[in-house]
Amino acid sequence: MFSPAPGLPVSAHSVLDVVPQPAGQSAAAALRETVEVAQAADDLGFRRFWLAEHHGVRGFGSASPAVLAAVLAARTDRIRLGSGGILLGNHQPLLVAEQFAALAAAYPSRVDLGVSEGAVSAPCTAAALGWSGDARETFPQRLDELCRFLRDGLPGRVPVGDVRLTLAGLPPPVFVLANRPATAQLAAVRGLPVFLTASEATVAAAAAYRDTFEPTGPTGKPYLGVSVGIVAADTDEEALNRLAEYVRVKHRLSTASLRATPAELLELLAPPLTGRERGRAERLLDDPGHIVGSRSTVASGLATLAASTGADEIMLTPLAYDGLVRSSILRTVAAALTRAIRTVPRSAPHFVATA
Repeated sequence: MFSPAPGLPVSAHSVLDVVPQPAGQSAAAALRETVEVAQAADDLGFRRFWLAEHHGVRGFGSASPAVLAAVLAARTDRIRLGSGGILLGNHQPLLVAEQFAALAAAYPSRVDLGVSEGAVSAPCTAAALGWSGDARETFPQRLDELCRFLRDGLPGRVPVGDVRLTLAGLPPPVFVLANRPATAQLAAVRGLPVFLTASEATVAAAAAYRDTFEPTGPTGKPYLGVSVGIVAADTDEEALNRLAEYVRVKHRLSTASLRATPAELLELLAPPLTGRERGRAERLLDDPGHIVGSRSTVASGLATLAASTGADEIMLTPLAYDGLVRSSILRTVAAALTRAIRTVPRSAPHFVATA
């Protein structure tokens, strides 16, 4: 049984980003803001900055985690970059292995590969990706194939089916992102580290992972992370206002017509909050997958999450479309966890993108 942890330092917290792109914002501006958020996370001492994979979701620009990780790695100094996670049902394992092996060669000890059994929900997007509809059923096989390519497809090792990786060096660590106990166990029997999505099933999934872990993987011992949505501000009231803003924009973007023009979207997104949106925001306050509040409220919530799950690491998704607000959320969290915030002048050039 794990020992309850009172809390975790900033260095044991990470960030998950979806490259938010509000209505009317250019792709270049959205990417520039994400670079700046990653730089803030790097300066604050967060451990990782991962990009989710989303396709066909209005307002989210994270369709290519490997490409985005390369962009961010070139413009940060210390933080680890990676995917959170690659949807293996959308890709051939060899292609994923080649992409992240090349990234790991370019940025040694700074690249992670997080993978997920999740699938694309929109039928038209799934068809465009060539998704067959059996992502969950084929995930174990694809995961094993991916790990074999990264482990055995290296120079000096026996190739996998006569295939060797190019630009391969020390392979990046593979993490499994899980939202149910069965997936956590799948990672455990392979000796792989896991990130669980915070929910009512997290404690049970964490126990299942530890109970079935086989020390056959690269670390030889369990490694458990938990991901949670976060909204932090100077006061609880300000945090609630930020949550309401996020819910309003996300809900209206998801329900808007696919043919809506930018001008129509901007008009659609105008305040105030509807009763349904207010109810949606209020429900999130009781959702274990979200922590919302002031510095002290957030610190207490993160400590409780760490203690209840025995997590080695907590990954935060700052819930805001504005890059300045996402950076502000991370600074508030860092200040809640420690007073020794590390800031070192960066050597990487600042990313400049035109609108």
